[in-house]
Amino acid sequence: MQCSNTEVGAGTMNPLTFLRVLGPEPWNVAYVEPSVRPDDSRYGDNPNRLQRHTQFQVILKPDPGNSQDLFLHSLSALGINVCEHDIRFVEDNWESPVLGAWGLGWEVWMDGMEITQFTYFQQSGSLPLLPVSVEITYGLERILMSLQGVDHFKKIQYTDGITYGELFLENEKEMSAYYLEQANVDHIQKHFDDFEVEARSLLSLGLPIPAYDQVLKASHAFNILDSRGFVGVTERARYFGRMRSLARQCSQLWLKTREDIGYPLGTYQEANLIYPHIPEKLSRKEVLGQAQAHAFVLEIGTEELPPHDVVDATEQLEKSLVQILGKRRLSHGKVHSYGTPRRLAIVVENLSMKQMEEEVELRGPPVSKAFDQEGKPSKAAEGFCRKNNVHVDCLYRRIDGKTEYIYARVKESARYADEVLSEDLSTIISGISFPKSMRWNSNIVFSRPVRWIMALHGDLVVPFSFAGISSGSQSCGLRNSSLASFKVETAESYLRTVEKAGIMIDMQERKAKILDDSNILVKGVDGGFIAPDSLLQEVVNLVEAPLPILGRYDDSFLELPKDVLITVMQKHQKYFPVTSKSTGDLLPYFITVANGSISEEVVRKGNEAVLRARYEDAKFFYKMDTQKHLSDFRGQLKSILFHEKLGTMLDKMARVEDVVAELTLILGINEMMITVIKDAASLAMSDLATSIVTEFTSLAGIMARHYALRDGLSEQIAEALFEITLPRFSGDVFPKTDAGIVLAVADRLDSLVGLFGAGCQPSSSNDPFGLRRISYGLVQILVENKKNFDLTKALTLVAEVQPIRIDNNVINEVVQFVTRRLEQLLVDEGINCEIVRSVLMERANCPYLASQTAAEMEAFSRTEDFPKIVEAYSRPTRIIRGKQIESVWEVDASVFEKDEEKALWSAYLEVADKIHPGVDIKTFADASLLLIQPLEDFFNNVFVMAEDEKIRNNRLALLRNIAGLTKGIADLSVLPGF
Repeated sequence: MQCSNTEVGAGTMNPLTFLRVLGPEPWNVAYVEPSVRPDDSRYGDNPNRLQRHTQFQVILKPDPGNSQDLFLHSLSALGINVCEHDIRFVEDNWESPVLGAWGLGWEVWMDGMEITQFTYFQQSGSLPLLPVSVEITYGLERILMSLQGVDHFKKIQYTDGITYGELFLENEKEMSAYYLEQANVDHIQKHFDDFEVEARSLLSLGLPIPAYDQVLKASHAFNILDSRGFVGVTERARYFGRMRSLARQCSQLWLKTREDIGYPLGTYQEANLIYPHIPEKLSRKEVLGQAQAHAFVLEIGTEELPPHDVVDATEQLEKSLVQILGKRRLSHGKVHSYGTPRRLAIVVENLSMKQMEEEVELRGPPVSKAFDQEGKPSKAAEGFCRKNNVHVDCLYRRIDGKTEYIYARVKESARYADEVLSEDLSTIISGISFPKSMRWNSNIVFSRPVRWIMALHGDLVVPFSFAGISSGSQSCGLRNSSLASFKVETAESYLRTVEKAGIMIDMQERKAKILDDSNILVKGVDGGFIAPDSLLQEVVNLVEAPLPILGRYDDSFLELPKDVLITVMQKHQKYFPVTSKSTGDLLPYFITVANGSISEEVVRKGNEAVLRARYEDAKFFYKMDTQKHLSDFRGQLKSILFHEKLGTMLDKMARVEDVVAELTLILGINEMMITVIKDAASLAMSDLATSIVTEFTSLAGIMARHYALRDGLSEQIAEALFEITLPRFSGDVFPKTDAGIVLAVADRLDSLVGLFGAGCQPSSSNDPFGLRRISYGLVQILVENKKNFDLTKALTLVAEVQPIRIDNNVINEVVQFVTRRLEQLLVDEGINCEIVRSVLMERANCPYLASQTAAEMEAFSRTEDFPKIVEAYSRPTRIIRGKQIESVWEVDASVFEKDEEKALWSAYLEVADKIHPGVDIKTFADASLLLIQPLEDFFNNVFVMAEDEKIRNNRLALLRNIAGLTKGIADLSVLPGF
């Protein structure tokens, strides 16, 4: 096969992949693909990054079942010693929003450098794939650098006497200049629009292949716009949507064409699964003898699981198995769960060989149907006895509810444990749930493909099948070891055998080894290391045989901001940064954790080269940025589109600047802060136009703070520029300074009002602009900082500065949307959902007050007074409900006839004096208790619906006033018992 004749960002986009993975036709191909990525332009300076690099694309359709092994053998065929290098499959949930395609798989790292993308396609062109295709995309330049032992793509020997740089460096320089500096944004935008129109025209003519070629051209135009920094986060989703729609239509038309011509390449039919034969009980006895209990082990062997899946799945597996053992009356000892990237395992001590016998009570038909008029057993009774092997004389009667039934006591026979487990183990495995699951060669779903299953009770295989894999006694070791496959003789010997194979199966042991060995390494440089819990847990479950290695990088890189260095090490490379014990400053060292028996020197050098390339990238961007002041980047925000209807990021931040002064007052912040807040607003988000944030997006806000301090701005302003981005993710910190709070709130309000006004509301399944996350962050900021805040007033303020008309319906819609996020927040904090709804019916417009009220009411609901107060307000409400009560009716004390009326009116006036819309729950409850007895006396002695209209209306007005006391506090009518 040949490469595409149109620029593509990856071999995936070539129609030989994108279109051919669709439908039932088998397709096994390989081709070289020059891949053009304008965003990777580096003028030829970066050792590993080029705007045009070369991929070797392989598609295996259907999955042959051993694609990882085939890949590793291919590396050996290329001359890579897989026993020396640390070759790792690192989770990568691949997605192409442009193509409507996604798949699960890995980046393949060799000594820390990604050399291959390995993906099981699940969807392409927004269509599910069956059969699933395996995509293996080799990065040829990076593999050649490793084979030739060079540290820069320019030094690759292309042929005798000629280097890669001598051939292609000038191309890299000129195309980088075009993509990063010279490409005319207006022209490229027009190209994009023209390609889109042409694609739609070709689709209408029934020509999917040339139409898809236009989609590729549009995609390349978008990539150029992106490299020029024109596309903002919000507008990106719209571009993706336009291209994805075209790609979907191309796919649908291609599939129809292939079907119409009869699938000339044939169709794939999945082979029927063959389930193992379950031996007879006699052979079981022969194997087991008279033993009463043996260990049991279940090991599910997989391709590399995502680290978080290892933890969750082992917990689920243990819980499910223990439940089944109890349900199936199988006695056992302790249960232990283990997990590594390639296996989930459960070991059960002393599992009995047979079930315990149990006598159970079985209910039969009703007595009226079990016996005839003469008291003789009917056919129904005889059938019940025959089915359960009991005599009629053993039946007895008992009433259940209003019906009398016949019953019998039956002894359930004791079956062999392996026979019982054979029926349950596949169900246990299929019941494990994952955040993302995939198919491979069947309709079974799991986190990653299952490749072997070991199930032993003592020395006996427990026979069952899952996803076409039959259980056995074989397991797999480290791929680069002599024990890549080994047999486990007995369940009792499982842990010893696995340890002998070099696998550290216990997570806590792996963690301890990583920490202990790393501490020893850093002591040699008089340092410590930074290992956040989340990163440590991830690294623990990326390896089966951890081997920490100390690497070094050049001291000159320490001139870069500390946050940049740490982000690159932790986020991109899974390294532990090393710090000085005496000063806490970074030292030019890092720790990487390799897997298995490898050449430490080879792996160290490889990781050092990768980090050097990443730091060269960061240094390149930092140097470009620091040639300007942060304020110089403000104007460049006009080249980043926020939304077509809402303008650029510069327009957006100008709106934020316009509202912060008034928003400061709405938030109850001292007006003396307004000058600082406006100064911060004039620079907010400017770092989005910097080169380093464009490359390392997670540094947004962090770099704004750094550049502000570097320019001599105040700590207050610098911190606010960082805090406007908070919270960035679940569990993140919140803004704490006044200026940071105002900016963070203003930015989120602008996004919500503007995008709702532009018609970008989330659907039940789609939220491309992240409005749920933005809204959730907004209420978190207000609640955490205890800010009383009129949401509607603030939204109205922000609506006035939008470039499009925002009517009251949009504002109300945003209020309801934010209220739902507030409800989610409060329920997540453990507050009863009915109490939350009750409070939000009245106080949602002030999120902090609502949260405080809900928490207080949750505590109050556990007291004995709570139901009394609910009942006290419920009786007046029920009586006036549906009655025509004029709002102008006033209570006239002179009309009262009875003392109970007068007492209730007096109590009402006293309570009303204490209750107001912002009152706390304790005050409300204490005051409301004053109504309980007067209400009781009133209802016992006063007839509300008196014949005299004046008296009746006066009494209804009194009850209306009492029912209205809860207004602005909580709607008690949604609570149980009201």
